[in-house]
Amino acid sequence: MYCNYLRQVLLSLFFLICFTGNAQNAFLSGTASRSTVSVGEQFQLTFTLNCEGQNFRSPDLSSFNVLSGPNRSSSISIVNNSYSQSLSFTFYLQAKAEGNLKIGPASIDVQGKKINSNIINLTIVKGNPQQNNSQNNTGQDNNQSNGINDKNLFVRAIINKSSVYEGEALTVTFKIYTNIQVNSYSVSKAPAFNGFWNQDIEVPNPPPMTMEVVDGIRYNTAVIKKAVLFPQQSGVLTIDPMELECIARIRVKSQRMVDPFGMFSDPFFSDAFGGVQDVKYNARSQPIKINVRELPGTAPSTFSGAVGSLMFEASLDKAITKENEPVNLKFKIYGSGNLKLATAPDVAFPEDLETYDPKIGENYKVNDAGVNGSKTIEYLIIPRHEGDYEIPAVTFTYFDLVKQQYISKAAGPFKIKVGKGSGNSNASSSSSKKDVQLLGRDIRYLKTEKQLFPSDGGLFYGSWLFYLFSLLPFIAVAGGIYYKRQSAFNAANSILVRSKKATSFAQKRLTVAGKLINEGKHALAFEEISKALWGYASDKLTIPVSELSKENISEQLKSKSINDDAIERFTNCIATCEMAQYGGLDITTLSNKQYQDAIRIITDIEGGMKS
Repeated sequence: MYCNYLRQVLLSLFFLICFTGNAQNAFLSGTASRSTVSVGEQFQLTFTLNCEGQNFRSPDLSSFNVLSGPNRSSSISIVNNSYSQSLSFTFYLQAKAEGNLKIGPASIDVQGKKINSNIINLTIVKGNPQQNNSQNNTGQDNNQSNGINDKNLFVRAIINKSSVYEGEALTVTFKIYTNIQVNSYSVSKAPAFNGFWNQDIEVPNPPPMTMEVVDGIRYNTAVIKKAVLFPQQSGVLTIDPMELECIARIRVKSQRMVDPFGMFSDPFFSDAFGGVQDVKYNARSQPIKINVRELPGTAPSTFSGAVGSLMFEASLDKAITKENEPVNLKFKIYGSGNLKLATAPDVAFPEDLETYDPKIGENYKVNDAGVNGSKTIEYLIIPRHEGDYEIPAVTFTYFDLVKQQYISKAAGPFKIKVGKGSGNSNASSSSSKKDVQLLGRDIRYLKTEKQLFPSDGGLFYGSWLFYLFSLLPFIAVAGGIYYKRQSAFNAANSILVRSKKATSFAQKRLTVAGKLINEGKHALAFEEISKALWGYASDKLTIPVSELSKENISEQLKSKSINDDAIERFTNCIATCEMAQYGGLDITTLSNKQYQDAIRIITDIEGGMKS
C-alpha cells in the first residue's frame, strides 16, 4: 500500500517537472560510438533528449546502410531527490564509402517547440577486407559466420497450382520463416511477374505471426505478399524470386574472457558477460516454374480472352422512346475468372442511332479463390430521328474451366421504337429526311417565281421582299455566330471523344502486340507497343502528332498530377521500344516485359487522372 502511494507521488512529481519549463531547458544531443569508421564497419548513432518529446525526425542517412533504427528507449532517474528523464533514438549504421561526412541535425518537438541536435562529423576510412567480411553481413558466407543461414531465416514462394491454362488464375503467396529474432524486414526486390497479369490480395499490415513446422523444425512465419496471377501466354513462365532485407538480432559472446568449462553458455551468464548485435541478412525465395497450356480447340471469332466460370446478360432500359431521348443498353459479365481482362462483345449500332463510349463499372473481390464479382458495360444511345430500329444480337464467348470448352452466350436483338419528339428546341436535329425533301421543294419553288415585285403594282418599299432584304444582314450575323459556336463545339467534342477513346485504342494495339509476341514476331510487337504509347499520349493529352515529344508528354502528365514514377516509367518504356527497334537489343527477352509494363503504365496513368 505504502509502495503504491510512493509510486503515485513520484510520478506526480516527475510529470510536474517534465511539463514545467521543459521547452526552455530541453536539448537534443547527437553522438556516434566512434568518430573514425571503416567502410563496411557497423557503428552506433544516438540522439538523446533530456525530457519528453514527440515527432522525432531523423537526419539524412542516405550515405549509410541503415541496419536498424530508430530504436526508441526512455529512462527515469532519481538521485538525491533530483528527478531527470531522457529519451533516446538509436541507429545502427554501416558506412558505404570513404570521406569526411557530416550528419545533419535531427529534430523533435517539445511542447510545440522544435528542438534541433548538433551536427556530427565522421571520418570514413578504407576498410580492412577481413573486417568488412566479418561485419558487412550482406552475403551468404558472412551471414553464416554470424549464425544466420537459410535454415533459420528464409523466404518461400507458395503456389496453389503449377499447371494452368492461358488466362486461368493461380495464387502465389510469399512468406517469411524464422526461428531467430527479426527486428524488421523490407522488400528489397519485388517479383516482376513477367508474362502474367497480376492482382494483389490485401494482407494485414503488419502481418500476424503464426507457428508452422517445416521439415520437423518449428518456425514463426508471416505472409508478406499475396497475389492472383493470370498468365497471358502459353509456355513455361517463371515467377521471379522476392528478396528481403532483414535486420536480425543475434547473441554474441564477450571476447574479453575465456570460458574453458562452458559455464557461460547459460543464458544468465550470457546476458551478463555477452551481448546482442543487430546484423543485416538478405533472404531470397526460389524461382518457380509454371506450365501454361494453350486453350484447347479452335476459339470462335467472338472469343476475346475471357476465362473462368462466367455469366452474361444484357438489358435495354426502354424499348419505346422519342427523338433525342436517351436509351441505355447495358451488358453485365459476372462470375469468377479474369474479369479485369474481359471485354464486351462488339455491337453493330444502326447509323441513325448516336452512341457514346461505354461507361464501365467494376466490382471485384480478390481472394485466395481468385477474382470474383461483376463488370458492367453501359452504352448511352440517342435516337435522332423517329422510326423503328433494331440492334442486332450480340454474342459473348468465354472458355469454361470446369467444362473445358468454349461457351457462347447470346443476347438480343434489341428493338427500339422512336416516336416524334415534342417542342421546337431540337427541331433541327430531329428533322426527318422527308422534311428535308419538302424544304428543298419550297426553296426551288421560291427560285422559280417569275414576279419579283408585288402583283398589285405597289412600290418595293414596304413589300415583303423589302423586309426580307432588310433582315438579311442580321440573319447573316446570327448565322456566322452559330457557325462559329458549332465549329468550336464540334472541335471540342472531337477532342473529348479522342480523349475518352484513348485507352480503348491503346488496348487494341497492345492486344495485337500480345498476339505478335505469341507468334514470335518480337520486332513487330515492339512497334505496336510504341505506337500504343505514343497514340495514347496524343489522344489522352490532346497533343497534335507534330508536337509529340517525351518532354512535351512529361510536362502534360505533370500538369494532370501524375506522379513522377509513372511519368518516368512511361518515357523509359518508349525509349526501350525505340532502342529495341533500332539499337540492337535482345528483343526476344524484352518484348514480353515491355508489353506488361505498357499495360501497367497506361492503367496507372488512367487511374491517376481519375483520382
